[in-house]
Amino acid sequence: MKPATLIVLTIVCITGEVMWFYRSIQVGNELEAIILFFIGILLGFISGQWTSRMFNDHYIDSLLRRINIMKTPIGRRNTLFTFLALGIPMTASFLPQSQNPFLPVIQSYVFGFICGMNVAIYNWARRLPD
Repeated sequence: MKPATLIVLTIVCITGEVMWFYRSIQVGNELEAIILFFIGILLGFISGQWTSRMFNDHYIDSLLRRINIMKTPIGRRNTLFTFLALGIPMTASFLPQSQNPFLPVIQSYVFGFICGMNVAIYNWARRLPD
């Protein structure tokens, strides 16, 4: 993925966060939304760093199909971490609004996670040769 694509994805994530933050203000959960957005950025950045390390070590081998990235220890750890840190909140966001009054807050976390992950992968991608 080219660095410009990751920049566009980060801008889209920030735009999505602004829309969900506006929704959080309407509900009255703006403080929770901001806190969870930054927690999402932190955890997403960690996941992106692990993904960057994984590709840094195995990128060429994976392109040549010599190795399955998912079978490496860092690939398993990163998949489990991302599944727990992103999958559980995303699953909770599918609950109806009546059962889940904190839907805008959860979405702020999800957008933060994706934004943090994009920034970390961007840092790796810009070091790639053209």
